[in-house]
Amino acid sequence: MDSEEQLISAAKADKTEFVKLYDKYFKQIYKFLLTRVADVQLAEDLTSDTFIIALEKIDSFEYQGKPFSSWLYRVAINELNKHYRAARSEQEVMIRKWHEEGDKLEAADIELLEGESEQEKLQNLKVMNDGIRKLKQEDQDILSLKYFENLSYQEIAEILGITVTNVGVKLMRATERLSKTCNF
Repeated sequence: MDSEEQLISAAKADKTEFVKLYDKYFKQIYKFLLTRVADVQLAEDLTSDTFIIALEKIDSFEYQGKPFSSWLYRVAINELNKHYRAARSEQEVMIRKWHEEGDKLEAADIELLEGESEQEKLQNLKVMNDGIRKLKQEDQDILSLKYFENLSYQEIAEILGITVTNVGVKLMRATERLSKTCNF
């Protein structure tokens, strides 16, 4: 198989070659986003957006020996943050409208996966996400990368642009805050 650097160079020279990077990293990025949003359709949309942006900006990516996945995770986190900002804004508009009109807000439809065990997994993710969403974005990112993605401290440091030591400290503090938030 081609080295990562060769795949990146090929994708820069010919955008159709990007499909090899897509195939290599799709599941990893999709799984990360699914654990963060616990919604299949939304995770698919965010994953698509992540790869579209990566394709559009592949020319600006400079290979420096760090995994391409680190850059993709950063793009995915940015897309996730953009989604949350838009969702917050949309929710504020709905609340204002509700106050003005006196109507009740309707809960969004949640698409469940087929099969009982998959539904249970999704429900467990939603419960955990409720606790995580109450945390600062920085805490959300580091907890997801460590516990949902099982990345090493070194990989997390590369993705977040911090030192390995700082990863340990931030992870410990984020875990403590999550524990307090969820009353563990």
